[in-house]
Amino acid sequence: MIEISHNLNYPLYHLEDVLFPLFEKYYTNDSLRVTIESANHIWCAYENDKCVGCVLITDIGSYGGLYVLLFGVRKSEQRRGIGTYLLENIIKWSRKHGYMFIYLHTAYDNEDAIRLYEKVGFQKEFHQSEYTKQLPQCESDVLPMMLFI
Repeated sequence: MIEISHNLNYPLYHLEDVLFPLFEKYYTNDSLRVTIESANHIWCAYENDKCVGCVLITDIGSYGGLYVLLFGVRKSEQRRGIGTYLLENIIKWSRKHGYMFIYLHTAYDNEDAIRLYEKVGFQKEFHQSEYTKQLPQCESDVLPMMLFI
């Protein structure tokens, strides 16, 4: 059974073991640690005391938004619904705590991730100028996506 938790004192290696294999072409060990340390919110999915997925999120802007820094499920555990379950828990928590939106970006060619994000309500196209001024800027080779809560 998958258990989702939020902002516990997770061992650093649990997060690194999930995220580094997924993002090693973008991060060094040190830059991944800096990103982990910069997160305001960390959610982890555990199965039998093993971290199988995690999400790093930070608060952004004055409009009550959240930005997904990194999201990942171990390759060996993908396609089991863990990512959906994690995102659904984050969305529910965000609504309860009065957040207005969740923002993220992913590679244009990451079709599995795009399908997952759309499945839980993220949109590729969004036009909310009061929000977009405060969003982290991303490179032109990634797809920004937004979920309005």
